[in-house]
Amino acid sequence: MNALIKYRNDLVERNRLEYGVFYDQLKWLGYYEGIELEAERDQILERLKDNIQTGFKETKVDTSNLSPGCRLCGAGEWSCLFINNRCNAHCFYCPAPQETIGVPETQTIDFHTPEEYVAYIKKMGFKGVSFSGGEPFLTFDRVKTFLKALRDSFGNELYIWMYTNGILSTPKKLQELAELGLNEIRFDIGATNYNLKKVKQAIGIIPVVTVEVPAVPDELEQLKKAVKESAEAGLSHLNLHQMRLTPYNLPKLLDRNFQFAHGPRVTLPDSEITALKILEYTKQEQINLPVNYCSYAYKSRYQKSGFRNKLAPFIVKPFEEITEKGYIRNLAIVVSDWQQFRQLFAQLPESEQSKIQINEPQGKVLLKAKMLERFLPVTKEILVSYTNMRLSEQTGDIPDVSRISLTSARNIYIESGFVVNDLSLRPNLSNLLLQLINGKKPKECFEDEQLFIIWQHEQIEEGLPEYF
Repeated sequence: MNALIKYRNDLVERNRLEYGVFYDQLKWLGYYEGIELEAERDQILERLKDNIQTGFKETKVDTSNLSPGCRLCGAGEWSCLFINNRCNAHCFYCPAPQETIGVPETQTIDFHTPEEYVAYIKKMGFKGVSFSGGEPFLTFDRVKTFLKALRDSFGNELYIWMYTNGILSTPKKLQELAELGLNEIRFDIGATNYNLKKVKQAIGIIPVVTVEVPAVPDELEQLKKAVKESAEAGLSHLNLHQMRLTPYNLPKLLDRNFQFAHGPRVTLPDSEITALKILEYTKQEQINLPVNYCSYAYKSRYQKSGFRNKLAPFIVKPFEEITEKGYIRNLAIVVSDWQQFRQLFAQLPESEQSKIQINEPQGKVLLKAKMLERFLPVTKEILVSYTNMRLSEQTGDIPDVSRISLTSARNIYIESGFVVNDLSLRPNLSNLLLQLINGKKPKECFEDEQLFIIWQHEQIEEGLPEYF
């Protein structure tokens, strides 16, 4: 477990640096407290196992009746448009400031017109769109303009939903959204002290009405009451999120004496327990309401991988492959015997030869994983690299840039670069490498740091995280 322990120690140190002088003021989960909470979580899941389904490598519970929007999210087929970046609520758990109305934006790309955004959705091939805020009702006309453009262009092929705190929602506005083709609306009732008035107004107007709210540990009883009342009113879905810590919400979370756990981001393990308790409560009380616990593990693993998998096909080369995690794998061998290599290469059909890049001056050959075993007899060293990508408004200092033309007047760009470059493996590790590439998880990958890095870029991790 040496590689795993080192990785976790690095996460702890990263969190220490991010939170600086506040780090020691935070109530970090102790070793034995973590074991106790994991045991409590496992016991709840054990009691629920015959009545629920888990999905997305057991990071999401219960998946038996997800909203169409949640299914699209899990498949990486969804674009979230932040319509204005300003909010009129003051939720203590909000992770970021939202104080100034801005241009509609997604993935750092601004969209000044609905036509540009429609072109983006077409180019990327998304099947779902959501409007988030801040608070979309603050720029209601803007929402309607974008919604109409999307519906006019895609008809019923696109599933569209909107997030709101509901403060500015009215039956008239809801009716307008319904007439323009909004499929689903999601209310964060934590912003209104669990008041369900606006939720109930939407039921019967918008086809799918969902409550989506963080699972706040010290508001369990309020949430239980709201769950029962909303189910009786005809709510379609309840989505519960795991709370997480950010530098912005730290002062307010610190005041409430929550416990925190380490990870790629700092999370609240008690929030996860609260969500599962609500799920169990609905089963025990026979409340007919689909509950979806959306863990931070799911979000960080599947949403990021989903978007990488959307970008990668635009730039992947014939000798490269896209991993489950959405990175582009670049696999090379350092050749020990060029004469024997040419003999092996000549035995391949032209269709396979075209997927191999030979760079004799550098002494290496780039190829797909399935070709590795064929050329092992002439392999002195295996080199593994992984490319990550991001969208950009314009070309910058990064040399590897690919243009995506949205309209005659608007281009965006994919910037790419190695996040792992020429990680060197001995040929005798090829079997373990291929196991990782093919979705297996040999125990050696948690001991060997190089194999651990490969696993991190190949596979989406399974299960809810251990607390530490």
